[in-house]
Amino acid sequence: MFIEDFINNENDLSNLLMGMPDEIRKKCVVQKFGPKAVLVKKDQEPEFVYIIYLGTLRIFNEFKNGKILQTAKLKDMNFVGALEVLSSKDKIAASVETVTECTALRIPKEDFLDWIEKDHYLAIMVGKKIANDFYNTAYSNGRLLLNSTMYTLVSFIIEALKDDIEEGKVAFISKKRQEIADELGISLRTVQRNIRKLKDTGLITIDTGKIHVDSNQYKRLIDRLNELV
Repeated sequence: MFIEDFINNENDLSNLLMGMPDEIRKKCVVQKFGPKAVLVKKDQEPEFVYIIYLGTLRIFNEFKNGKILQTAKLKDMNFVGALEVLSSKDKIAASVETVTECTALRIPKEDFLDWIEKDHYLAIMVGKKIANDFYNTAYSNGRLLLNSTMYTLVSFIIEALKDDIEEGKVAFISKKRQEIADELGISLRTVQRNIRKLKDTGLITIDTGKIHVDSNQYKRLIDRLNELV
């Protein structure tokens, strides 16, 4: 898809890009991403700003101990990478991954800075969007933190049992609760609490202290994972 076709198909985006200089427009690239595509990764050097018009994204931090902390979910138009570029930081603050199919306009960071210095409307739009995202993140931080530990545990169970489920074997996790907690970087108490919640909702079965999952439960766990993003 050419940038002209992309802009013409989206009225809001057309208004936003009205003040973009022609020399910058020529350097922009329209990209389409499938679900679970990583646009930017934590600690990498920012090279581009992505204007996301269609799709849903999630922002998360992934730590060396395997812990994943989801900090926000973004919908509608957003500017991925703008925070780092505008603050002159040389590392991406958090990874951004697509939840659904997404369409984006990729702009080299130097050209984005040049554009925003010349376009008052763009500067206001970016400022409002960043402020709105920070407000929503701060307001719902407790809920997102809670969801992040459940997301981490459910992801672990799905990945650990994937091969057994596909091969039709009896799927269970033999690791003790403390081993799971250590591997995921979550407290033992949190792991036990989340396992109880999964058991009470019928998403897992506990037999002789081990986590068992049948094929139907496995599908429901995947659905639950998608609800947590």
